[in-house]
Amino acid sequence: METKNVHVPGPEGKTQDHSLAALHARLDQLSADVTYLVERQRKIDDFLDDFGPIAKAMLNSTASRLDGYEKRGYFEMGREALGIVERVAEGFTPDDVRKLGGAVVGILETVRELTQPEVLKVASEAASVLQNAEEAAPIGIVGMVRATSDHDVQKGMSVMVEVMRQVGRAAAAVRDKRAASPMGQKKAKLDAVLGRRMGTQKSALGVERTLPPRPREAASKIAAPASKGPACATPAAPAATATVLDGVGFSADGHMTDASQWTRELGQKIATMQAVDMTDAHWKLVEVARKDFESTKTSPNIRRLTQITDVTTKDVYALFPKAPARTLAKIAGLPKPAGCL
Repeated sequence: METKNVHVPGPEGKTQDHSLAALHARLDQLSADVTYLVERQRKIDDFLDDFGPIAKAMLNSTASRLDGYEKRGYFEMGREALGIVERVAEGFTPDDVRKLGGAVVGILETVRELTQPEVLKVASEAASVLQNAEEAAPIGIVGMVRATSDHDVQKGMSVMVEVMRQVGRAAAAVRDKRAASPMGQKKAKLDAVLGRRMGTQKSALGVERTLPPRPREAASKIAAPASKGPACATPAAPAATATVLDGVGFSADGHMTDASQWTRELGQKIATMQAVDMTDAHWKLVEVARKDFESTKTSPNIRRLTQITDVTTKDVYALFPKAPARTLAKIAGLPKPAGCL
């Protein structure tokens, strides 16, 4: 068959020669490509038809498992765990975490020692004794003295004393470490100012001092106070400043020497040191005490507070259980209350 040339106009007015064979070859290639695409699409459709039920079953299984985890509280626990991580990140430094990692080995060793069979046996026997405590016969001092002659009792006492000694050493180490920190030094200074000392100062914490009883002759010569005035004697000269904390002077008995320097923030700090959880009722009495001090120049005692407010003595003790008048005066930034007549 003779091939004829076909002249097709090209760009720029030129013509190009293309044979019919080339055109047929091009059409055959296009037909093959279309057939391939159709076959590929058919295979994809077959795959989707086969995979659809499998995917649906997988989704149903996954949803069922997630629902089970939700009901068991796994997600809630995860959220709480993330909250713990956030608090650790906010309250500790990476160096603290590294130190904790180094201490984990020691913690695990301690746990391993505590979970040894002989230790668990002792703990189990002690728990059994506590569960059957009602069956134990009571003994007195003489019985206790006799029991100390038993070898097992002596050995147990020796072990307990040694355990307490180790606990005491650990507590002392922790106390010294805290006391050496800047916060510990500031707290110790404030404790000293507020009278929260150990040992010899203990008696000054919970007892409110009153004036000694006057002889009848002297008492008869004292005129009765005015009805509008306070029910306490006039205080002595202002106490001398013994300690200065945050720019505020405190006397030796833990009271502010200048009531005008008081602020609510400072009162809150003092209340925290005095272990008083301040509420609106507490602050109301503080405001009343300060207002009464401004007019009388005398710190009100319990009797005075019950006279100028609708609270009772029982209410005052409920709000300030330990040395109410003195504690209230400290928190309010007032001098120590004078004794009642």
